[in-house]
Amino acid sequence: MDIQDLIDIFELESRSLDALLRQHPLLRPLFTRNFRDVDADALRRAYLQLLRLSADYTQYTVPALRAAGQALRRGDATDQRWSELFLAYAVDETDEDAGYGHHRWARDDMKALGASADLLEAATHPFAAVYGKYFVDDAARHPYAILGAKGVLEHSAVRSADDLARGVLESGMLHAEHATRFFHHHGVLDIDHVREGDRNLCQLDDADKRRQILEGAYFTSGTYRVLVHHLLPM
Repeated sequence: MDIQDLIDIFELESRSLDALLRQHPLLRPLFTRNFRDVDADALRRAYLQLLRLSADYTQYTVPALRAAGQALRRGDATDQRWSELFLAYAVDETDEDAGYGHHRWARDDMKALGASADLLEAATHPFAAVYGKYFVDDAARHPYAILGAKGVLEHSAVRSADDLARGVLESGMLHAEHATRFFHHHGVLDIDHVREGDRNLCQLDDADKRRQILEGAYFTSGTYRVLVHHLLPM
């Protein structure tokens, strides 16, 4: 499998996740901008659930990148180069002013929309916890797998995040102008992340490392689908 095959898989999986959100009955109005006869409270609850889903898995992004970087720091020259890249990616995924991961943006958006304490304080969904175990606790077994997660999620954000944020702003939700930071920022930031990430992949010519990336991509897209199924039941 060459690098372009991996990038094509990122694109394929991102298109699938984009369609999953756009075609979901509860979220569709945010993409179509057709709010006629839409239950405004149900739409707000659905968006809150999507933000909760986003917070649940993105809380592991920085720890996963750091774990992968630590796992590779004593490897060969290639591993050490990627160790530095992963640790740099971790910094890039941290809010520079506040010092926390981007999952807090999703939680802040939820608070702006008046999310209940029960929703804000609910335990991480078990499937998101499995995602965290795979990429954080088990990082030493497949340190390059995080590139698959990064590829799928960033390609997906470029497709849907900014469009979704605009839909929320046009929906008429109370305080919507304070509740799109997570998706708006990812829709903008991930354009450069995708370019840089795809370019950096060209440095990898090891078959086992590419296999780890492929498995990480499929693990991520599968977990995302399961989370949507459980947190946004039709």
